[in-house]
Amino acid sequence: MAAITDLSDLINRFTGGNSGTPENIFVYKAPRINGTAVGATNAAVAGKYVSLWQYDGTHGNGSAPGAVAVPTNSTNGALPITNPGGSREKWLTQVSGASSAAGVLLLYDRLLHISGLSGTSTADQTVQGASPSVVLTRNTGGVGNIVFYEVYTQIGATATTITMTYTNSAGTGSRTSTQTIGGTGFRNAQSGYIIPLAAGDKGVQAVEKVKLTATTGTAGDFGITIAKPIAYIPIGTVGVMGFRDFSTGLPGIPKIDTDACLAFLFLSNSTTAPELTYGLSFVEK
Repeated sequence: MAAITDLSDLINRFTGGNSGTPENIFVYKAPRINGTAVGATNAAVAGKYVSLWQYDGTHGNGSAPGAVAVPTNSTNGALPITNPGGSREKWLTQVSGASSAAGVLLLYDRLLHISGLSGTSTADQTVQGASPSVVLTRNTGGVGNIVFYEVYTQIGATATTITMTYTNSAGTGSRTSTQTIGGTGFRNAQSGYIIPLAAGDKGVQAVEKVKLTATTGTAGDFGITIAKPIAYIPIGTVGVMGFRDFSTGLPGIPKIDTDACLAFLFLSNSTTAPELTYGLSFVEK
């Protein structure tokens, strides 16, 4: 197993040489959830992330996961990438995307998720628990992992604070951090709100629990997602393709872990529910 060494190595693998096994995936996402158009309760919020996990599309859509679970590339809603063969690794070489709304696509590996949490409960709500029986199987060290609370059914109109208790990438437990939840801009379904980490932390290995300071007024349904960001793809103009060639520029050529559950967040600059077309290219080495 080794990184792609130079441009000639990349071109060789793009054309199928040395078991490069090139794979191109083309995706369309519609602003519809199980056939129903996005409406007021799951409208996009300017300057906030839209989760495309449940958006209908060419490869189907994901759903609220219920109990805590580790999704993979075979989970409904994940991009249907093929795992690398033999002892090879999979590498992302290019991403392009166009949208009905300007913004930024964030490609990430969905490492762990749960739904069924309440916007009215002020008790501890368990995610993985103090002694997790469900743990990460990818990027287990946690460096670079982020956490966002994902709203599946709209929660209440009263803003409050969510406190997350987690284990950081150094293995230190009982770390805490907070984010706003509920109220204007922090309640719509199909939204993902990143929870900042405590000072000095570089990532997350596990999330023990979350707790709301007060009720948001409506239970709804929200969950916690642990994710590994892979790449940002800017889409600066409506209907004009944004493009990233990872052979030139940060973050280099990202490695895609075996069984990765690739999914997208979209940072919208408007309230237009995004309709997206995008493509990804991979090779193996």
